[in-house]
Amino acid sequence: MARLVITDGSTSRIVELTDATTVAGRAPENKVVIDDKQSSRRHFQIEKTDLGFKVVDLESRNGTRVNDRQVNQALLRPGDRIQIGKHVLTFEDANFREPPADVAARLAPSAAPAAGRVEAPSTGPDSTADRPAAGAALPVATEVPRPAVAVTPAPSADDYRTKRNRSGHTTAVQKNFTSQLKEEQKTLTMVAVGAGVFIFVVLLLIFIPSGSGGGSESSSTKSSTKGAPGVSDADRIEKEAHDFEELSNFCDRNKNTPGSFNEITTRVDQFEQKHPRGANVGKAREFRAAAANGLKTSRNAEFTEAEKHAQEDLQKKDFAGGLKKVRDLLSKYKTDADIHERLVKLKEQAVEDARTYFQDKIKDAEALKFSRKDEAREAYQALLKVMGNGSVPELDDYCKICRVTLEGLQ
Repeated sequence: MARLVITDGSTSRIVELTDATTVAGRAPENKVVIDDKQSSRRHFQIEKTDLGFKVVDLESRNGTRVNDRQVNQALLRPGDRIQIGKHVLTFEDANFREPPADVAARLAPSAAPAAGRVEAPSTGPDSTADRPAAGAALPVATEVPRPAVAVTPAPSADDYRTKRNRSGHTTAVQKNFTSQLKEEQKTLTMVAVGAGVFIFVVLLLIFIPSGSGGGSESSSTKSSTKGAPGVSDADRIEKEAHDFEELSNFCDRNKNTPGSFNEITTRVDQFEQKHPRGANVGKAREFRAAAANGLKTSRNAEFTEAEKHAQEDLQKKDFAGGLKKVRDLLSKYKTDADIHERLVKLKEQAVEDARTYFQDKIKDAEALKFSRKDEAREAYQALLKVMGNGSVPELDDYCKICRVTLEGLQ
């Protein structure tokens, strides 16, 4: 079974390579979590192939190093060390079989060895002849003196943005440049779209009112403003004045009649549709606003009167009658948030008062059960009536207690 032995200088752990793909990095969802600042969230992955296990770099920030060589991908052999910061991951596989030479060459690391290190020598073109048998230690790279390196000028900014590093990874500068370019393109696109929408709306506002289109809205506007063919402006003004006079007289006659407020609103709407640009449209809208205000006032007055009757029943200890009125009001004014809130509070208070009243009266009735049964029955019957005799769901439990007790007193 292939596995990774992971050490960080102080501790070690083993991860079995049972999946087809095993991802390593800082992200907690990875199977191999590497808590190291040098590690990317998804640093590399180990893929299970027919020839063994292959390590593939996932465009990590600092690259992936196998046996001190930075690689894009490489076939893993027992003893190979993958190093990320202070973490060393040693590959072990008791079932490893060396692949053919041509396949091994194709799967060899794509990057050159790190400076200052060379591979173990081989005596022929077929490198597999020099490899030890399965289970034996693999050859290790040996140190050689560093050759003198000529000082070369630093690359220009363009080189950093357009070229890749030796391992084929995108450089950090290029990544930053690409992300900034995308953000700028996105901003420019949003500005262009916004400008286009603004220009389109302005053109609509300029040309549609004065256009000669034949749409339904244009036709209705033309018919309402110009009227029938052959009607002069003076005739239209006279017609508007006549219609407004009728509307004004009706509103004055019914301004204090709550039942006519809806009719006033309907007539104002009709006048506004007939004369949308008339001189008296503003005054007609004032009639509609006054009707709406009067309708609200009358509605509040009606509610106040009904609420008063419900409270009177509750004060008389007629809890069933009071709660029925409150329930009817809740159904009638369910769309008015303020009124609905007041009614909910009144209902809760009524239920609480009924509970207190029942507890007090039940004590008196219990005291009469064994000495004066007739008076006890009368007390329970009075309680049953006050609680609605089962007609009010909120008081149904109290009614059940009264019925059971009355059956026991028969």
